[in-house]
Amino acid sequence: MKYVYVLTSTPKDLYYEQALMSLYSLRLYMKEAEVIVLVDDKTMETLTEENKRSALKKYASRIIAIPFDEKITNIERSRLIKTAIPQYIDGSFLYIDCDTIIAGDLSSIEKEPFETAGVLDGHVMLQDHIHQKAFIARDKKLGFHGTRAAGCNINGGVILANEGEATKALFKAWNEAWKFSAYKKGDFHDQSALNEANYRTGMKMGHLDGIWNCQPSHGGLAFLKDAKIIHYYSSEFSGKNYVPYYKLADKNLQTRIKESGELPDDVIAMIAEPKFQFNPVHIINDSRIVSIMQSPLVFTLADIKKGLPFLFNFMEGVAAFIRKCGKLVAGKR
Repeated sequence: MKYVYVLTSTPKDLYYEQALMSLYSLRLYMKEAEVIVLVDDKTMETLTEENKRSALKKYASRIIAIPFDEKITNIERSRLIKTAIPQYIDGSFLYIDCDTIIAGDLSSIEKEPFETAGVLDGHVMLQDHIHQKAFIARDKKLGFHGTRAAGCNINGGVILANEGEATKALFKAWNEAWKFSAYKKGDFHDQSALNEANYRTGMKMGHLDGIWNCQPSHGGLAFLKDAKIIHYYSSEFSGKNYVPYYKLADKNLQTRIKESGELPDDVIAMIAEPKFQFNPVHIINDSRIVSIMQSPLVFTLADIKKGLPFLFNFMEGVAAFIRKCGKLVAGKR
């Protein structure tokens, strides 16, 4: 079994640093494993000591550079490589996103009975997913049917692909669906295309246990104790107001890695105990509030509080008064 990463990165972003942490963490448990990093030609040119981006070579068995036309953007390069992995390597493999930390020996993945498989996004079926409406709306826009037909959305962060026709068919369909999504519809997400590819190839993808792609911010805490791979979603932390729940996802920490070109001692210590690296968070256990956390109304209120605090205070006072009156009326019934 090969372990495969896809990296497209420049010295200006933090994707290399995330990949470095993930590969280092994998090597803690699997020193002899074949670990392959697929990169584009531009990324390969930056993996030098001069750029402080050479440490990755210590942990990768091979780094394979794939040439592209100069006009192709990094996000396109990433998706085009990821959706066509069987074109670049032979045999069975486990694909792993760069924004992950390996938390245990991965070799038992070879015992899984599936030809192709992944973990449910959010660790739930579609009917229970907080982004159910968004998934269905995106599929509708793209003319896809995969998510609704399967009743779930398989996360693309970790994919088991055993050698065989099922893997070839899935990735061929994924590559085609993504190209259509990106170049015909302007949607560069790869997960909707993955689920469409699964649908087009007979929905043969199996469902791996959540330990193989533990998503702590998306219902993954139930799998954290036995987690093999912790997926912390670097894309979530792009918002200027976002507070990372996972310490190793912190941009300041990753910037320190960039500046030194190596993993600092304190980061190495954190990677050695990956299941305990959480920042203090506010836990919301009211189902009514959880159900609207992604509502535009909630974000609008947050913007008002930050930009027009006096207006927010007024609105809050009015709402509190109405709520109090409502309780009084209800109490008299």
